[in-house]
Amino acid sequence: QYCVITMSAVILLASAITGVIVAPQRIVPAQCHHGIGRRGAVVSAFAAVASAGVSLPAFAVQDPTDITRLQKGYKNIDYLLTHWEQETTTNEGARDADAVRKALGLRSTEDPLFQLEKVLQKAVQKTDPDRIEEWIDASDSLNTHVSNANEFAYTSAFGEYNPGGGKDQIDKYLELSRKELEGAAKDLKKICELLNLEV
Repeated sequence: QYCVITMSAVILLASAITGVIVAPQRIVPAQCHHGIGRRGAVVSAFAAVASAGVSLPAFAVQDPTDITRLQKGYKNIDYLLTHWEQETTTNEGARDADAVRKALGLRSTEDPLFQLEKVLQKAVQKTDPDRIEEWIDASDSLNTHVSNANEFAYTSAFGEYNPGGGKDQIDKYLELSRKELEGAAKDLKKICELLNLEV
């Protein structure tokens, strides 16, 4: 039983890593004597995908020195706020906070604000030294708003399952995430201004 559960977890891990649904593999008796550690599970996950004849996806690596990513990220956030109801409502009419995390670069390596901290670390070098205090204030505030917006969006996503949860809880935390997103947009706009990026 232990082995079956473990191998099932391996298959799920393979699918999660690659986005590919992997067919269950036949387990030979020799595999059932020992459990699989975390390291072994990852190796087995990739092996399962390879044995299925599937190529692993290439993960995009964005340039942390590309400060235009901040500009694009601001525009994405601004668009989301402008089209809030549309972008946070599914085709079935349910509220969905996933757009918040995507706009903040927390859903995909291809999002402009992915690994925002690294971009800010590089961008500060291009800021006027005489305005460094403004940069520090804006970047610190931005990080706080991003963290809060992410937390509220995540809570909203599972609001239905939390104690006392339901539609009201989903809407409550979604609105809180919107307010934090507005703060993030203001800070990001200030940072773009300090970098002479038009927004």
